[in-house]
Amino acid sequence: MCRLGCTFESFKLRLDTANPMTKNITMAELANLAGVDVSTVSRAINNSPLVKEATRQHVLEIADKTGYEINASARNLRRQSSETIGMVIPLRPESGQTISDPFFLEMVAAVSHRASKRGYDLIINLPDEEQSISERRLLGTGKADGLIIIGQAGRGERLMSLGNLEKKVVVWGGRTDESEVTIVGSDNRNGGFLATDHLLRLGRKRILFLGPVELPEVGLRFEGFVDAHRKFGADIDERLQLSVDFNADAIKAELSGFIDSGLSFDAIVAASDVLAISAVQALTERNINVPRDVAVVGYDNIGQSAHSIPSLTTIDQNIKHGGEIMVDLLLKKLDGETVKDELTDTQLVIRQSCGYNLAKA
Repeated sequence: MCRLGCTFESFKLRLDTANPMTKNITMAELANLAGVDVSTVSRAINNSPLVKEATRQHVLEIADKTGYEINASARNLRRQSSETIGMVIPLRPESGQTISDPFFLEMVAAVSHRASKRGYDLIINLPDEEQSISERRLLGTGKADGLIIIGQAGRGERLMSLGNLEKKVVVWGGRTDESEVTIVGSDNRNGGFLATDHLLRLGRKRILFLGPVELPEVGLRFEGFVDAHRKFGADIDERLQLSVDFNADAIKAELSGFIDSGLSFDAIVAASDVLAISAVQALTERNINVPRDVAVVGYDNIGQSAHSIPSLTTIDQNIKHGGEIMVDLLLKKLDGETVKDELTDTQLVIRQSCGYNLAKA
């Protein structure tokens, strides 16, 4: 377990000792400077939903500038709160996926930034074995007020068994009939549809789907893949599906073997940008040109996708906004509010790897 204190942007405000003009001030003085009453300052500092976000930010900015110190320990004891959110990232050992995956890094950054803005620290937990009940341990020991779990891989039964603890959990994933926890994610089915529809519009006819469809999010993306083919009245060759984990080395080996099998394809819809970028590398190594011979579309729109060669056409699932939504929904749940699942918008980002310019020429 690693602990991210988010001190570079934490709202654990401290006296600026480097500035001799600052001094300790009282809550009443802070209220006077902010032009509000003391009760509003107290609510703003404690993230009360009764205070408008603009007012809360105004109070906190003045507190920061004046060096007003919040006694976090006393506040946490009074509220029986750790002021900490736990983030569980289940890594399946068999997948070869690690925390260095760009998707995880960008999601951690998004959640960390939002948690800090809301006055919370972040604990990252990487369970290394299925028997390690990270969720119950973090919540039961009081180390975290609530949990954000990234992905549902191998978590179905455990998520369903949380019982009363479910009110302290939000999951990044895909909505299924079996899901009972609060789900935040992209509109995966629409994302899969947009990627496939774009390739079919460009005249590609034999599209290979890459990704582990047994995972809820990927399964929904594949449903969108099927939807697009139905819209065009296009047949789907069931052999053009390669279930491979989000692992760069694995996809290179799997795709190389697939090419050797002799099955022809002129496009790829990949369930992640990591899969897509690795597929481009594997194709290039076999002297198959992207996008002339095979067009490629990914999913995620990680930062790396804009700088790959060729630059990657992909589905933007707005990871930053997703992280913000998860933190906000979790804190609402902790305050006893009823919340609903939320989906981020999915948008097609057209770059070089799909061959759009070739099709127009």
